Amino acid sequence: MKASTRSTTGRVEEFHRIVFEWFAKHGRDLPWRRTTDPYAIALSEIMSQQTQVDRVIPKWRAFLLAFPTWTDLADASTADVIRLWQGLGYNRRAVMLHRLAKAVIDNGGELPNDIDVMKELPGIGDYTANAIATFAFRNSNAAPVDTNISRIFRRVFPRHQSDPKSIQRLAQSIAPIDTWTWNHALMDIGALHCSSRGHVWGLCPLAPLHGSKEPKMALQPLKKPLTPFKETDRYFRGRIVDALRECPITFKKLHSRSELVNLDEVRFQTLISKLVNGGVVERRGNTVFLAGDR
Repeated sequence: MKASTRSTTGRVEEFHRIVFEWFAKHGRDLPWRRTTDPYAIALSEIMSQQTQVDRVIPKWRAFLLAFPTWTDLADASTADVIRLWQGLGYNRRAVMLHRLAKAVIDNGGELPNDIDVMKELPGIGDYTANAIATFAFRNSNAAPVDTNISRIFRRVFPRHQSDPKSIQRLAQSIAPIDTWTWNHALMDIGALHCSSRGHVWGLCPLAPLHGSKEPKMALQPLKKPLTPFKETDRYFRGRIVDALRECPITFKKLHSRSELVNLDEVRFQTLISKLVNGGVVERRGNTVFLAGDR
């Protein structure tokens, strides 16, 4: 065996040992980790995209109460799904979740234990398909790689190519037998220690693999947004949808709301058009309402 191969093998073994030992002591007790229901797990994965876990947990429970199965979700109106989605942001995810439920029902009522087939369904990309395959089906060939997990691999294996396909291949090639625990552990370390909001190398459980013998700060300063959030299109789209959660409303009344009144007419109409194109809202004559609202 070549020295480089022995070195890589030893590094992978140490990586496994550290991650499993850390997770046994510090892993998060999240409610969707106590179920094997693919629907509940898929719901948690879609909700968790770009949303903090503490905001997801109560909404995940509320959705399971309101829509316990794929059938219940598919039978609901898009408007009702968007209403219950309030607080999670990125309302188009609610639309895609509803479309996914309809597609699942149209295709036999169950998610397939096949990553490539899942990726053909609405709202499921490469990461989500791999995550569902891992956590719902214990698929040993799955390797969910989000931004944080990618960052972990680039820090532990700095000489490895950092393009997404290369990282995906690496993740699959070094996965241990217990991929369910392994991937949950990587997610937790990524969220708690390897996030983009700064990395305290000396406190990171993977510090021995970074080659750092003493605590060392490696904080990445947050980039200040060029535009304050309350002046962004995303903020105003959220306010429009919040208003429509209450009831349909005319363009004039909607535009006159305090949080929208300072928008110029062109920008206001553009925001409405984008929401319509995204399947979040509909317009009929002079009235705007949530998609599928009756």
